[in-house]
Amino acid sequence: MPVESIEGIRIAYEMKGEGKPIVFLHCWTGNRRLFNRQVERFSSDYQCILIDFPGHGESGECEEYSVERFGELTFTLLQKLGVRKAVFAGHSLGGMVCLFMAINHPGIVHALILLDTTPHLSGWFPQNIFAAAGVRLGKFGFRSGKALVAAAVATHPFSSLESKILTARECSKVKNKPLVETLDSLRRFDVRRKLSKIKKPALVVVGDLDMLADVRQAMKMAKEIPDAMLKIVRGAGHMALFEKPEIVNEAISDFLERVYPPVRIEAKSAS
Repeated sequence: MPVESIEGIRIAYEMKGEGKPIVFLHCWTGNRRLFNRQVERFSSDYQCILIDFPGHGESGECEEYSVERFGELTFTLLQKLGVRKAVFAGHSLGGMVCLFMAINHPGIVHALILLDTTPHLSGWFPQNIFAAAGVRLGKFGFRSGKALVAAAVATHPFSSLESKILTARECSKVKNKPLVETLDSLRRFDVRRKLSKIKKPALVVVGDLDMLADVRQAMKMAKEIPDAMLKIVRGAGHMALFEKPEIVNEAISDFLERVYPPVRIEAKSAS
């Protein structure tokens, strides 16, 4: 597992496959492993770059946990890796970081894949309940409690046991400080008025029973970004990327074929 030290912060990442780069950015309390099904599908045609945010996965801790900080660290890491332009695929928190990148560092963004994310937390009832539970568990809870809440709220009621176990296992690993402080940052994040300024193609994917990102906001986001398309995944919650990976991957594949086609084997051979 490669590691870079950026401003004294240990950032863990992986690079799999060859070709045009796709940068995968994970959700709050998640890590790069949640994109395993996407890497399996796309690493044969693209270079998949997966990053653990500070305080998540195998990255070190830092002093500030915020969307903006994560975005700047991601930008610096990609500069170090020699990535000049990429498609950014972000899930939940990662999608917010993608939006930050498109607004603040548009030169490095070729297109956006926004998975179960939102330009702001609208404050609707399920979000408020989960935020309150997250703060309480982050301050006082044990890992088992975090796992139970994550599996119950983030996945569709009828999603597979495998999806629930994966969510519970991976989303309960984050320590209390980054859990709470990152959530506080998410609650302050709001780029609704800047969406129309994003001049990049975007694919917005959302589960039809996503209790966290809010389907209504996903629909508004797809409408506000000038060159955006929307895919609603039936039978999925907040973890559509692995609750319904075949559907999500097919939507991503169709989108990439349109805006970011891979370098074909024949083209590689001819060159």
